[in-house]
Amino acid sequence: MKNLLIKTALSFSATFLSFTLSAQEYTFKKVREIRVESLAEVGIRDYDPKRDIFVGFIDKRSEGIELAIFDANGKILASQKRQGEGPEDYRSSALAMGFSPDGNVFVQTSIELMKYDLDFNKFSKILYEPKVTTVVYAGPRSKFVPLTRGEDVSFIVNGTNINNIVFNDVPPSKIDMLDYFNSASKKVQSTIPLSSRKVFEGIEDEVFPVRINPIFTIDAQNSNLYFTTTIDNEITVYNPINWNVIQRIPVKQEFFNALDDIPLRESNLAISGGTPRYSMNDMILKFDSDLVGLVYLKEISEGTLELMKSQVKPYRMYNPEFHRIILFKDGIQLPGELTIPSGLIQMTLPNNRVLVKVVNEEEELDYIPFEIWELVKK
Repeated sequence: MKNLLIKTALSFSATFLSFTLSAQEYTFKKVREIRVESLAEVGIRDYDPKRDIFVGFIDKRSEGIELAIFDANGKILASQKRQGEGPEDYRSSALAMGFSPDGNVFVQTSIELMKYDLDFNKFSKILYEPKVTTVVYAGPRSKFVPLTRGEDVSFIVNGTNINNIVFNDVPPSKIDMLDYFNSASKKVQSTIPLSSRKVFEGIEDEVFPVRINPIFTIDAQNSNLYFTTTIDNEITVYNPINWNVIQRIPVKQEFFNALDDIPLRESNLAISGGTPRYSMNDMILKFDSDLVGLVYLKEISEGTLELMKSQVKPYRMYNPEFHRIILFKDGIQLPGELTIPSGLIQMTLPNNRVLVKVVNEEEELDYIPFEIWELVKK
């Protein structure tokens, strides 16, 4: 009995020590700054490590969206407006963009996939019929997500954090979360039923009380798809060829009272003046190694929300104070949550780095500041 107690105590001590060390294992360290010389809003959506260049857009408001190539320091190498009716143009608003495997640029709308060279001359166009047409007004929202490699590419149709659920007579139990273009059939197909998410069990036939957005990213090394939703307690890894589940990664957010009850209850979802105040997942980060990150937004009290409105502060979607980052190693959540106080993560980069767009409230700048931060062991 005494030996058993000693073994139990040693095991508990080892577990506690491991927990403590894990909590201190990683931190974000700023590597360098990038300046894009522009007075107009800028978004960066993908990076080519071989040529050390970025692709993104410049939002010139009434003049339209310009697609753009930037060097490693933020210098604009090429830019071109390509939304329109011309033979080189895309007709609908761009949802996603990124580099193709052959070094060109994909621009995807809800009705077509364009391929351009680095000067934005058209290489090819794929037209398809969407199930839901989506329009955005602030440039491509996300990085292009290919599901296959090669000349004939399958890809996600609805962009990250764009609500693809139409509130009509279709019950939630019949809703699929993702639409994708199948290069074999040349058609748009749907997958990942909303009813398959554990958090939504029990309310399949009720009026759904929450905004639901799919959140996903692709692992560039093996093309596995990492998927969750804005209100979810799991990251699910899928094989996007047959949509079999490869792995389920449970998530426990520190500030996420909306998930205290599962199945999800309408009483958990605090809404003030039409603005959701509950916590929401925002982005999945797939790093080079066996590390995965989840960015989520902390819930906000009604009083804090009203105070921020009166002070004309950026809402929490654009406020680093409310962003939290959870890390997972080999599918296991590490204790603690990280922050990057200077800005908002845009995407992952090689060598366990992230691109951060700086949030500057103090002064007007004649450039758009970005930073690169690296995930390092303490």
